[in-house]
Amino acid sequence: MKRIFAVIAVCCAAGAAWADPVYDTQQFTAYENDGTAALQAGDYASAEEAFASAVLYNPQQAGGFYNLAAAAARHGDTARALAALEHFAAFGFYVDLASAPDFASLRGSARFQAIRRKIAGETAPVCACQRVYEGTANSFIAEGIANDLRTGRLFVASVTQRKIVAIQNGKAHDFAIVPDGLSPLGIRINAAHDLLWVAASTLPQSNGGDGDMGNAALLAFDITSGALRYRYNAPVYEAKRSFSDMTFAQDGTAYVSDAIEGSIFRLKPGGDALEVVGSRARFSSPQGMVVSADGNRLLVADYAAGLQVLDLNSGEVANVAVPPGVTTLGMDGLVQLPNGNFAATQNGIRPNRVVTFRLSRDWMRLESFSVVARASPDVSDISLLTPDGNDVLVVGVSQWSSFGDDPAPAKPLKPWRVVRVTLP
Repeated sequence: MKRIFAVIAVCCAAGAAWADPVYDTQQFTAYENDGTAALQAGDYASAEEAFASAVLYNPQQAGGFYNLAAAAARHGDTARALAALEHFAAFGFYVDLASAPDFASLRGSARFQAIRRKIAGETAPVCACQRVYEGTANSFIAEGIANDLRTGRLFVASVTQRKIVAIQNGKAHDFAIVPDGLSPLGIRINAAHDLLWVAASTLPQSNGGDGDMGNAALLAFDITSGALRYRYNAPVYEAKRSFSDMTFAQDGTAYVSDAIEGSIFRLKPGGDALEVVGSRARFSSPQGMVVSADGNRLLVADYAAGLQVLDLNSGEVANVAVPPGVTTLGMDGLVQLPNGNFAATQNGIRPNRVVTFRLSRDWMRLESFSVVARASPDVSDISLLTPDGNDVLVVGVSQWSSFGDDPAPAKPLKPWRVVRVTLP
């Protein structure tokens, strides 16, 4: 689930062939605050040095690189400003540099104009997309999506209407109403037990919710009748939770991520309660997850920290190393493909995009990364995704961008939309 955090500008550190992550969000924030205060005070030299320190502690966070470039340009350090902007340009985040007053001193530079062209190229439309279903422009917020290969039904979760719809032969009907003020978010099918599993939470956008954002549960519905079969509440009550996504291991163990607390919970086969994996609040904002085939590792898309690996035996967390020119921040949905590669949605990037990538055998290094869809009306407001053979089905227009923290939309609604993205 997105919208917990503001849009994340993302980038990567310069230097070695691999950017070994050095994530310390407290240090990053402290230096960013120092730099912002110095910039506002007109102390551009101090601002430049503070932002230069900040990027060392979050090497995928382009906001720091953009700020470094702005401070350096104001300070008259043209070489550093252009170098920082070149890093920023590689990561596919759109910004109109020509109108930014911080860079007025650079506009006559051929290198600056090349950076502008680079940004335009990295954010140009790409979308081998086919529309699968288009809903109405009524309030819906499409989030989770699951493909029932046996019946051909496609399930989509609605946050505002607090229900799951089933789509078949181009028509949608209500499959299940989620109880007790909860909204469905991530959904997955366990075909072996004929169940549709749902990560559910009460959100500000939940119509008819009771406002209790501590209300979160893992639910299981009969995949034929839509009847609720099982409910597992969070083991400890907190004033705010968001069970945002869930997944399964091959042995049937279910995992659910709490995007607000930063914890991962587990339900073992035959278990009667959720248990925390490792210690609580180990992540910043965990979203989509994939379990390794041997059941020992969990790949987690952390919205604020990028891809991370949770050792399911020790509870230890490690960052996936990414090469320069790639960011894994702002990921929401995450799935593994039949060929062993991965696909993800990045709605913390503007423009939104769908990406595929390959990891090393131990999942500790990202070896390849491709943007397969972006800057198209079909993927302009994405949420989650599900595999469909060698392709993926994506909630390409979710309606999230029309909502603030209220069940009523703050902006005009577009029809929600599911698209098939053809993968190379």
